[in-house]
Amino acid sequence: QLPRRALRMPAGALKRPASDIAKTQELEFFSAWFCPYAQRAWIALEHHGVPFKKVEGLLPDRPGEEFVGYIKNPRLLELNPKGLVPTISEGPGTPPVYESLVCIEYIDELGSGGGELNVDGATLLPGSPSQRADLRLKADWVNRHCCSPFYQILVRKDQAEREAALKDLNAGVDELEKLAAAAGGPFLAGKQLTIVDLAFIPWAHRIMICKILERYRGPSFALDLSARPTLAQWLEKVFALPAVRATLAEPEALAMTYRRYADGVAQSQVAEAVRQGKAAHT
Repeated sequence: QLPRRALRMPAGALKRPASDIAKTQELEFFSAWFCPYAQRAWIALEHHGVPFKKVEGLLPDRPGEEFVGYIKNPRLLELNPKGLVPTISEGPGTPPVYESLVCIEYIDELGSGGGELNVDGATLLPGSPSQRADLRLKADWVNRHCCSPFYQILVRKDQAEREAALKDLNAGVDELEKLAAAAGGPFLAGKQLTIVDLAFIPWAHRIMICKILERYRGPSFALDLSARPTLAQWLEKVFALPAVRATLAEPEALAMTYRRYADGVAQSQVAEAVRQGKAAHT
């Protein structure tokens, strides 16, 4: 039996109507309740109120807690031969959309009218073309420096390599604190929720709320928020948003899915990449 996950809830007030595609049919959204990459796209869907049918794309290959890998949904493999989530489909005759940050941009185009700021369903990529490009660059930077080290800490067996990854993570989070403070808040890039926030929210949940790193690697791997007041305030703000709350898995069940990474038996593409000496984001 799969661990119980949080029920999907409405993302708040009615938003500006999405594109004609989103108004006439549900998107087919292949996800996995435990996957942070899929959670990014899920938050975007909830934020914009785009209709979707959520399909679990990955099921455990063994019963109970003995599983090490996943059986991939055949329909997911049709759309994305790598079987990765998130993957989104509009239906027959349309190309699938995948890669989490690309999915956020795609959903944002459906939900906000192509990047124009609107009050009811605010775009996740506001501003001028150069400002939107800057947000894309910041989201990619967050992916590399604040998310990727999480897996290095969990998967690496050598303690020195784990500690080096922790140093990288702390450096990334310190820089993010500076960027958020300079932007003036309450969000990472300023007054509005953006793709930069969505890039980090799933990992903030795992690192700072579920405390997965100290659970499996000890108290010295905890991230101290007392010296990062802007991020501490940001956490309170974003985790109160209905669009975020709708996607949150129960902390204990979520933490248990990372035991396979810590024990070195996980068979995910991310775990395999890290074992081969690659960064998780590549």
